Parts: sequence; C-alpha cells; structure tokens
Amino acid sequence: MSIIAKPGRRASALGGLALTALAAGPAPAGELVQPAPMPVVAGVSQLMAFPQIFTLPNGDGAPLKVQANAFVSFGDRKGAEVKAAVTARKQVMGAALPTGELLAGPTIRVHPGDTLDILFTNGLPFDADEGDGTMFNAVPHGFDVLNLHTHGLHVSPQKDGDNVLLALYPADTPADVMAMCVRDANGDASLCQKGDYHYRIKIPEQHPAGTYWYHPHKHGAVALQLASGMSGALIIQDEKNGIDSLPAVRGSAEKVMLLQSIESAPNLTSPQRVTCKSVYSFARCTYVDGQPAPEPAQNVNQKLSVNGQLNPTVTMTTNEVQLWRVVNTTVGTVVPMCLVPQTGVDAATAPAAYVLAADGVPVQRPLSPGEEDLPLRLTAPVAKPDGKGVVNNELLFLAPGQRLDLMVKAPAKPGRYLLVQPAPGTVVKRQQSSQDPLARQPGIGDLCKPGVVPDAQLVMTVNVVAAASGPTATALPTQSQLNRLYAPTTLVDAADRPASPTQGVVFGFTSGTYAESAGGASVVNGRPFNAEGGPQRILTLGQTNLWGVMSAADTHMFHIHTNSFQVMKRGTVDYAFPIWRDTVLINCARAVGGTNCTFPGGLTNVDANTGFNYGEVVQFLSQALDYTGAIVMHCHNTSHEDNGMMELVEMVEPGKAPTITPHAHHHEGAGHH
Repeated sequence: MSIIAKPGRRASALGGLALTALAAGPAPAGELVQPAPMPVVAGVSQLMAFPQIFTLPNGDGAPLKVQANAFVSFGDRKGAEVKAAVTARKQVMGAALPTGELLAGPTIRVHPGDTLDILFTNGLPFDADEGDGTMFNAVPHGFDVLNLHTHGLHVSPQKDGDNVLLALYPADTPADVMAMCVRDANGDASLCQKGDYHYRIKIPEQHPAGTYWYHPHKHGAVALQLASGMSGALIIQDEKNGIDSLPAVRGSAEKVMLLQSIESAPNLTSPQRVTCKSVYSFARCTYVDGQPAPEPAQNVNQKLSVNGQLNPTVTMTTNEVQLWRVVNTTVGTVVPMCLVPQTGVDAATAPAAYVLAADGVPVQRPLSPGEEDLPLRLTAPVAKPDGKGVVNNELLFLAPGQRLDLMVKAPAKPGRYLLVQPAPGTVVKRQQSSQDPLARQPGIGDLCKPGVVPDAQLVMTVNVVAAASGPTATALPTQSQLNRLYAPTTLVDAADRPASPTQGVVFGFTSGTYAESAGGASVVNGRPFNAEGGPQRILTLGQTNLWGVMSAADTHMFHIHTNSFQVMKRGTVDYAFPIWRDTVLINCARAVGGTNCTFPGGLTNVDANTGFNYGEVVQFLSQALDYTGAIVMHCHNTSHEDNGMMELVEMVEPGKAPTITPHAHHHEGAGHH
C-alpha cells in the first residue's frame, strides 16, 4: 500500500538537550509545536521545497526572521488545496514568499511492509551563482539541486529507492547543465531529473520500528540544506512487534523533536539568509567561473532550534510519562542529553529518561540479578567509563544523524528545567598544543551539573506543573518487554565473525597538495570522495565485517547507508552489551588533533600515566544484506562530507565483480552565469 503522512495519535512535540539549573526570571513563552503531517494528493505524499521567509518564534527574546530554501507542508491542507498551493508556488518560482509555517519538515509515518510513495517537488530556482551548474567532489556546490535520503532505513538504494546518486534539478535548469549531469553520471540519464520526482521506497515486512528521518543528500550541498531546515522525522510504527505495541507507550503523549542548526547570517536588510559563506565557514565556496565566495560571514546564528522554534517551552505534569522521539538534524553539533534538576531541588527527584530505542532499533540487554525490570536509564556522563559507563555515554551524547526514543518520567514535584547546549570553546577548551594535560580541561562528568558549564546556550525550557484531576500516563514499559520486540539478528555470535578488523576508516584532512581544486579536502583514509573513480569500498552480501574507525583530527560521525551495525568497543573499553546504530560518534584524538579538537573530545582510552588522549578506535560489526548497488559511507558532520569526507561503496553478491565503472568527471561549469 502507499503511505501518506497521518496526524499522530499523540499531541505536541519535544526533545531534550543538556538541562541545567534555571535562574530566576520571566517564564518563557511559546509551547513547542509538533511538525505538521505530510500533505497528500490522491494518496501520494507531497514533499515540496521552495524559497521561504520563516519567522522562528523565540521564547527568550525577539523572533528571528530567516530566508531559506526549505520544505513546506501548507499546514494541514489536503487534496485540491495542496495541488492549488503547489501550482501557485510554481508560478512565482524563485520568489521568497513569507509563510506562517514552522521551519521544520513534515512528519512521515509508515509501517513495515508499506511503500513510501512520495512526489518530491523541487521548486527552487536554478542559480549558477549557487554552483548549480558545476560538479565537484570536494567543494560545496549545487545548493538548489536536491534528492531524498531516508536516513537509517534498510531499503533499496537503487532507482526510485533511497538513491542518493540521483540529482533533482530545478525545473528551469538549462539543457546543457542537464547534459553535463548525464555525462557525469556515465550516461545514466535516470540519475538526472528536474522539477518533480516520484519516489517509491518499499519498506521490508520485517523492519525495526522506531524513529528515523529524511533529508536531501546532494553531495556538495548537504550541510547548507540541513542548515536551511530541510529535514523531517520519519517514524516507523509497528503495533504488533515494535515499541508501539507496548501499552505504556501507546498511553503516553508523543513528542516529536527535531534539533536544528539554522546557520543564517545578517543580510543588508531583514530577513537573515542561509548562504554558502554562512554555513561553510572553513571552506572555499566556488561560484560562477570558479571564483571563490566572499570571506565567511560574521555573526552567524549559532543557536540551536527545536522544530523551528528558539527556546520553546515543554509542559509536563508531575509524575507524567511521555514518549520523546529525538532527532539530531544539526550540521555537526553533538548534544549531551542530560536532565538536571533546578537549583535547590533534590537530585533524586530529577526527571528520568529511559531508552527504548537508538537509531530506530530497540535497545535490548540482559537484566542483572535483582535489577528492577525497567529500560536503561540515562545518567550523567561517566568520565572514566567501564562497560556500562561507555554504553551510557554512547546513548547520552547524541551526534548528528542519531536518534533516541525515550520514555521520560517527570519528577513528583513541580519545577522548571533548562535544556542547554555547551559552547564548543568553553566546555572542552581547545588545546594549544599536543602536550596540554587533560586535567586542564573541564571533565565530561561536569557537563550535567548546574552552574558548571559556562556560556551555555539556552535551547528549551521544560516546565513541570502540578497534575490536574484528569488522567495522566504514569506507567513505564519493562526491559523484558523491549527484549521481546523485533530487532535485527545479533552479529556477535556470527559464525564468520572476524577476530580483527576487516574494514578500516580514518577520518582526517589534507592540504591543497592532495586536493588542489579544493584548496584542501576532508578525507577518508587520506582520499577525498571520488565518484568518477568507481567504488572506493566493496562489501559482499552476507559477509560479517568488523570495522575499526578513528579520527586523525577533529570529531566525526561515521554513517553508512542501508545497513545498521552493532557497536561493541570504544578505545580499550568493551560495551556491556552491543548497541545497534546507523551513525556513531568518533571522538577526537586530542593529543594528535591539538587545536582541531572540538566538543566533546575523546571520552575513553586515556593513558593513566600521562593523562593524554591518543585517539580511540570504535569497533563494530556489520553485514550488508538484501540489496546490491551503490551506497555511500561518510562523516555526518555534513560540512566535512560536502568537502570530500565520503566514500562510494558498492554492495555485491558473493563472487560477483562490482558493476560501477570509472568514468570521466566534469569539474567545469556549464557556462551559465
């Protein structure tokens, strides 16, 4: 059957960041609003991108007006109204029109076995000044060219599936640019579309139920498109074998929450704009005729928003339990998911967050003798973790691309709490040299303590009020119930499990010597993305691989399309039990990276004698299953990705050779100015 976006049976929308003590002051205004459902015409979901002027409500000050190319849902309209609205937008293509909607993509809901049927309309204007007529592997470009990636789904990457090699150009793209695209695609015209494209993505009959998300994945433009708010939640619901089957989950209020980094910069006049120079502050943006963009903009908006709102308020009643579906859609911001009581409140009464699923897959684990039968409860970050502590840190620090399904229980007494984001330069101070002792930097164990984190950004306010006389959901599911839900077959006991890594990844950077056209590039194993050279990695279906992934400098997020993996070890510490993920945080090698290290830095593998961190290798098991074809593996700091930190990967049948062939790549523009 075809899937259409449906209003959720639960109301409102929320998520969480680090919560710290609330100082005295006026109560913030504006309850967090849930993203709209996907509009539908004749049974087909309508995903539409147009130039828009959005007003971001601000519970802590003046609203922010931003011009961005973003998804629109036209409220809750359906049928003829949506069709008329799309037609009206196309008639004024290129105009940035004001909208009363939030800067957040509509929510898609789907069931295992269904077909995700989406007509994707690119209503953006062709603009050579945005690099729409150029092709590069390691330079941001093509900001008005789109496609659709269903992040985390185990679906086909071919044809009208989760095909991120497809390019959907604006409807007014010149013919010679489209011809250039076909040449770049080795003659495959199906990869070069314009105006509209109809996706038909078949969800397997057995698929883990949980929170996923979608966003454009046009290489060279992903960070700018995410910084424009082009993302939305994609929820797989399974009332028989998923978390939706649990009575406690069904009875609770659902809060869908998109963490966003809308990276706009002041314009000569209002509104602010999301541009190449406001997003890729460290990179050279190539415009017409290969000319560099102006210097990076100053005063770029660095505040995180939630569902297109700045510092919204979320209200809970005492003892209430809510389901939070949290999605980190930011360009490169790691979020500590700490819940800290207001100053003067007993820490024992703090809100409790219990993990149901990570990256869409139920978190299943053994219960210790005498342990209360409840899902894993998040605690403050553990500075020197053992197996349980490293699992806690794995789930607590939410990296870009990752999701959490949480059951959050409010305390028994009213109170107010702040969700904050630590400032990168103050929480974990950048080292001045490779010999700066770790002791000079605030420990991660201090991140969730009131008053310890300086210069933290206010993101969201949680207001716990006394329960009214009406019924409130207070029940929690059990870990035993989670352990019985559908999840992929564990790879820990695979007969062909390797004893040592069979796949290796080192994320890093090169100088212009090795990536002359880019003036330097972000790289995987010393190589920038090279689409024309054929696959840079080959995975055989059904073969178990042990991956070892690390950073040579800076903090990164490993993500591979189509197949999830089981994380087992970080640095020298084995996980108490494996965690299924499709995106995993790769912490910085402080002693190697020096001043390139950004929050949160290395969390494990610290030498006990020197206190220095020499990098941590993250190890996980994976199998390519069910689907052949081209996918990508990349860093989900999407600025790094757009500058080359990505590989073209081909999944092949056992004994079969790769089908992707090297071809000429055209780096020049098509001559339109």
